[in-house]
Amino acid sequence: MSRRLSVLAGSGALVSHVVAAAMAAGDAVQVVGFAPQPERAGVLLVGGDLRNPTGAIAAIVAFKATHVVLAGGLMISDGDREALARFAGGGHGAAQGDAALSSVTAAIEKFSGAKVIGVHEVAADLLAPIGQVAGRSPTAAELAAARQGLVAAREIGRLDLGQAVVVAGRRVVAAEDVGGTDELLERVAAHRAAGRIGDGAGPLVLVKAAKPQQPLHVDLPAIGPDTLSGAVAAGISAIAVEAARSLILARSELVAAADRYGIAVIGLGADG
Repeated sequence: MSRRLSVLAGSGALVSHVVAAAMAAGDAVQVVGFAPQPERAGVLLVGGDLRNPTGAIAAIVAFKATHVVLAGGLMISDGDREALARFAGGGHGAAQGDAALSSVTAAIEKFSGAKVIGVHEVAADLLAPIGQVAGRSPTAAELAAARQGLVAAREIGRLDLGQAVVVAGRRVVAAEDVGGTDELLERVAAHRAAGRIGDGAGPLVLVKAAKPQQPLHVDLPAIGPDTLSGAVAAGISAIAVEAARSLILARSELVAAADRYGIAVIGLGADG
């Protein structure tokens, strides 16, 4: 059965992939853009403002949406978080971290009457599988580092800090924060250039995992070709993501980049 789908859209290629998958399934699609969006044939485009979430609700209601999906990256300031927390019914001291965004989606459902679903429910082909995703097979040392990193990534997620860590050998050397994965890789590159990491026998491995306390419809970790470019610049030899809880963007381009750079890209199950 087709849906009337409102896409609350940030930046990046994920938005276009979700829109295309929804339209291929026969859905009527509206994009509420919280970042600049291109015109897309057959798609209603309206602007959104994080400081005025009721405006987005009005657009969703006017479209008579049956479902809502969040897609794309957003830079959310403290002021934006305060506005979202007020919208979700929290007081002055309400939690404002990324995990608290689950209360925002509950408020969207309450005020719009539409069901919030995950990106993976619109474009299931994006989910990372268990095992080799792209590139060469990981070495035993890379696999061991990836398994350690998966545990660490879940822990920083539990702290609502980020979704990614970098492991050097068997030591976690950097964690994602509000700057995101790109900034994390830039920091790792700087540490490596300064000789702090990367000069030993152990590999540098990037690992991404979903925040344990955050529903999957809120924010799944993702990697794409740009992630590989940043990883190469940082001296990272392998990338691991949590299987079935992470997204692989522009898969054919990512596969080509992994082959070109000689990077191992793998999906790890719940038990590593």
